Amino acid sequence: MQTKDNANFHIVLVKAWVEKDEKFLMAQRGATELHEPDAWSLPGGKVENEVMRDILQSTLKKEVFEEVGIEITDIIELIYNNSFIRSDGAHVVNLTFLCHWESGIAQALEDTANVQWFSVKELRNFPDSEEYLQIEIDELVKYLNGKGKTTIVQQRV
Repeated sequence: MQTKDNANFHIVLVKAWVEKDEKFLMAQRGATELHEPDAWSLPGGKVENEVMRDILQSTLKKEVFEEVGIEITDIIELIYNNSFIRSDGAHVVNLTFLCHWESGIAQALEDTANVQWFSVKELRNFPDSEEYLQIEIDELVKYLNGKGKTTIVQQRV
């Protein structure tokens, strides 16, 4: 798509730290994933080309359910954002949210090889984590300790 101002576009990615009983869910990416196959990450996905209200929250809820089979509450807090270049050269804006488990049993579903709940202590000692995951963990801990500056995004369905 060509725009009048020759704008460059980004893929918008939303990811969730899902909290349940003081543990946080991570998912191992499937072996056939384009970017970082087999790496541990957070459930989430790309925002589709839709025009709607609360698209970030709706996408996050949909992606978490599709990837790990759980539903999250309507309280969704932005805790971290950054941008990166994906392995295929695509530019990505990443938004990471703190969410809370509402129902369901976490399981590896679409694009996911494994899921596991971790305490903060286990996350801090997560073995062989990619640099981006270590940053995500650090930002979660900073937020939980009340040091992060964030905007709270809430959706009422």
